[in-house]
Amino acid sequence: MKVNKGALPLIMGNYASNFGINLYMYGSSAYTDGKNITIPRLNLDDADEMDMAFGYVAHECGHVRYSDFNVIHSAYDRSTALALLFNALEDSRIEALQMKNWPGLQKTFNHIISKLDSTLCSYLKRCRNKVSLITTFFDCSNRFHCLHQPSGNSLKAAKMKLKKILPEALITALEEKAWSSVNCRNSEEVFSLSRDIMSVLIKSFELLNKEYERKSEEKKFAGSDDLADDMDADKFLRGDRQEDSLDLMISGLRRISVNELVAGSVPNDEDISAAGMNEYEKIISSINGENGRQMSGKTRLKAQKDMVKIISKMKEPVTINEYSRADSRQPSLASVIEDCSAGSKSAVDIGSLVSRNSEPAKTLSLYKKVLSDNSLRSNISQLVKGYEDWHFGATSSGKTLDIRRYQYTLGGKLSDNVFKKKMPKKALNTSVHLLVDISGSMNRPCQEGSSTTRSQVANHLALSMAMSLESVRNVDNRVIYFPGNYCEYEEVYRSGQPLVERATYFDLAPRGCTPLAQALMYSMSQMPSVDKYHRNIIIVITDGEPDNFSFARQMLEKAKEQSIEVYALRVSPQREKLRDLFEESVDIQEASELPTALTTLLADKVFNYN
Repeated sequence: MKVNKGALPLIMGNYASNFGINLYMYGSSAYTDGKNITIPRLNLDDADEMDMAFGYVAHECGHVRYSDFNVIHSAYDRSTALALLFNALEDSRIEALQMKNWPGLQKTFNHIISKLDSTLCSYLKRCRNKVSLITTFFDCSNRFHCLHQPSGNSLKAAKMKLKKILPEALITALEEKAWSSVNCRNSEEVFSLSRDIMSVLIKSFELLNKEYERKSEEKKFAGSDDLADDMDADKFLRGDRQEDSLDLMISGLRRISVNELVAGSVPNDEDISAAGMNEYEKIISSINGENGRQMSGKTRLKAQKDMVKIISKMKEPVTINEYSRADSRQPSLASVIEDCSAGSKSAVDIGSLVSRNSEPAKTLSLYKKVLSDNSLRSNISQLVKGYEDWHFGATSSGKTLDIRRYQYTLGGKLSDNVFKKKMPKKALNTSVHLLVDISGSMNRPCQEGSSTTRSQVANHLALSMAMSLESVRNVDNRVIYFPGNYCEYEEVYRSGQPLVERATYFDLAPRGCTPLAQALMYSMSQMPSVDKYHRNIIIVITDGEPDNFSFARQMLEKAKEQSIEVYALRVSPQREKLRDLFEESVDIQEASELPTALTTLLADKVFNYN
C-alpha cells in the first residue's frame, strides 16, 4: 500500500508519540537523546527513503522503550571501544524485542540494514582501526545470526580482516558468546556481557604482545651470534675471549632446557611457547565456561598456527583497552540515513512531527529593557492608534452621489445612503505574524564595535511589537522564532496570551541553521482564509540564506497564491540569490537599523490609510 507523503510523517509522529518521545525532521543529522528523535531531511515521495526513515525511528523508539539511558549516558564515553561494543549488542537486543511485538518491522529493519551492509563493505576495505573492525564484526554477526538481517557480506569482510589479528578459534568462541545478548533481560546485563568480551579481547592481545616480544628477543639474540663468528678462533681456544660474548652465549643456552636438548626439540622461529599456549587455552576456557567444550588437539594446532601467522606479521605490540577510540568514519544506522538525505534530490523539511513547547529565559531582563526603552513601542502604538481613529471614526463611503436619494434626505445632510455605490474600507481585521531568524549568524554584533548582537536587537523588536499590538481590536499577532529549542520553529506568542507571562520566551539565544521554509509553512497553516475584509501579513527578519532555498521559494509562491502578504527585513544581505527570494523587502546594513526599518514598513504596508 502506498502511503501519501503527507500522511507518513503523521504516522511516524503518532508512532513516536506512543513511546512518549518527540520526533523532528530537519537538518542533516540523525540522533536521539532518549527523549527526542531527529531525522534529517528526506524525499517524502521516495519509498526507499521513507522506509529508511521509519526504520531508524523504530530502532530509536526501541532504545527509548527497552534501553536504560542511565547506563548509556553515564557509564562511558560513547566513542570508546566498550561503548561501541555495548551499542552493537544492545542494538540487536532491542531490535529483537521490537520485532517480537511488531513482526512487520522485520521487513523495515531489513531494508535499512541492507543499505548499511553495502556501506560497511566499502568501509572495511580501507579500515585500519582495530576498535572499529571488532565492533563492526560483532554488530554484523548478531544481526546476521540472531536477527536474520542481510548483513552477511559485511560480516564476511569483517571476519576476514579480524582473522589477521586474532586466532579464528577465539573469534568463533567470542562470536557465539555475543549471540547471548539477545536473551539479556536489560541493558545492565548487556553491558556486563560487553565488558566480559572486551576483557577477553584485551587479554588475547596482551598474550600476542608477549609472544611477539619473546620472538623479537630471540631474533635479537640470534643476530648477536655473529659476534662469536667474527672472533679469532685461536684467541677463543686459548681462552683469550671477550667476556660479554661468552655471557651472551651462556645466557642463550640457558633458554633451552636439558630435556629439549636431549630430545632435539629446540624451539624454532615458528613455535609458540608452552606458557603462551597454556594461557591461550585458559582464555578459551573462560569464554566457554565450566560446561563448555574443551579445545581438541586439531583445534589447538590450528590456533597455534594462527598465532604464529599473526605474530610474524606484527610490526609492533597492539595497544587496546576499554577506552581505545574508534574511527570517526565508522558507518552506523545514523550515518546511513544521513548519507541518504545528502543524496536526496527532493528533500523537504517537516520540522516538528510531535508538538513541543518552547523554553523561557531565566530572567526578565529583556522585558525590563523594553519597558524602560519605550521609543519603538511608542512609534508602533501611534501608528496603530492613528489607523484605528481613521477606521472607526464618523466617515462616509463612496465617490458618486445618488441625486434622487440626496434630495430626499432631511436637510440635505450627507449620510451613507446618498451614494450610488458604497466603497468599503479595508477592515482592520488583520493577521500579523512576525518571523524572527535566530540562527547562529544572528550572534554577530549589530554594528561594528557594539557588544549588542543582532539577535538581541531582533528580540527587543519582537517584544516591542507584540506589546504594541497586544490590545488592538481585530488584530491577530503571532511571533515565531526559527530555529527553536527543540525543532525548526517555535511560536513564542499569540494574541490573547498575557505578555507579562510570555515575555521571557522572547529572549532566545542564537543557535543552529536557518529553517525559513518551515517557519513560513507553520505560519501559513495558522492563518484564516482571506476575504476582501481581511489581510494576512507575514514579516520576516533574517540575516542569511535559508537552509533549503528551493523549499523556501516554494512556500513564498504558495503564500502569494493564498493572498498572504510577505515582507522581509534583511540584515546585511550579501548574496544576490537571497535578494531574489522576497518580492518586497527592505535591505539594511546593520541590525541597529531594524527598529526604524520596521516602523517604516508597518507605516507603508500594514497601517496605511489607502
